Amino acid sequence: MIEVAEATSRDERMRFSRGVAEHLPYPEDAFDLVVSTTSFDHWTDQAAGLVECARVMRPGGRLVLVDQFSAWLAPTLLVRRGKARTKRRATRLLVAAGFRVPEWHDIYAVIIRAATTTTRSRGA
Repeated sequence: MIEVAEATSRDERMRFSRGVAEHLPYPEDAFDLVVSTTSFDHWTDQAAGLVECARVMRPGGRLVLVDQFSAWLAPTLLVRRGKARTKRRATRLLVAAGFRVPEWHDIYAVIIRAATTTTRSRGA
């Protein structure tokens, strides 16, 4: 995926790297925007990954988190224990990680949704 993105990107500001959400190789306050599309459900530790996202974002930075969030997925929580597969659970994780309560947007069908939120000021 990274090779395709690098080959097709026409914006020299874009950089691609491999890693895991729980240990981002960037300094604090490095980004104004973090976008995750359909990978959140696969993060090993979603709470730790969101804390890392908040750490690398400037105060007031924006997070866009797109994935499967739906009450229809609640039965799958028996198999995917600890995962935020509903808006309610994802909102709790986002707020605990240092983000404001997100706005939710329907993207596709009844399960793909986007949460958009901003980081709170440090110490707030």
